[in-house]
Amino acid sequence: MDRERAYLVATPFKKRAKKSLKMSDFVFALSLDLKWGPPDKVRALLQEAADEGLVRIDGDYVHATFDDDQAEVPVGFRPSKEVDLFERGVRLIVSATGMGRKEVISMVNERQDSLQGLVNLDTVALLVAREMGIDVRDLALEAYQNLVDEGLQDQK
Repeated sequence: MDRERAYLVATPFKKRAKKSLKMSDFVFALSLDLKWGPPDKVRALLQEAADEGLVRIDGDYVHATFDDDQAEVPVGFRPSKEVDLFERGVRLIVSATGMGRKEVISMVNERQDSLQGLVNLDTVALLVAREMGIDVRDLALEAYQNLVDEGLQDQK
């Protein structure tokens, strides 16, 4: 289990001292109240947490399934800002399609295998997203810049 994800998910429950929250309240708490990310990313995080078994989503409600000691949020906790391109691509697909994180990663891995490993995993995640009709322009520009930067470093 990813400790940071557990802390992120536990925070809205801990702040309100409840084991169940409306999904909108959960998203509001992380996105607007704490400013830890846009609502679509919070929803993707929520889906990942459900896939991991940290929460159970039941209609419009989110129920905490973690033990209190399992997700004791440290005082002053703030999420890290650094998320790699692959992870952002996976989250984009999860939030746009509602698919589970494991299913998306499996699709990306299968697609990379079909490309015989000639394309890096970051790019394959964006390719899969694009094939699903998801707008990846911003991430594609970043991937391109990373590729150019790697090429320049290789020339040194």
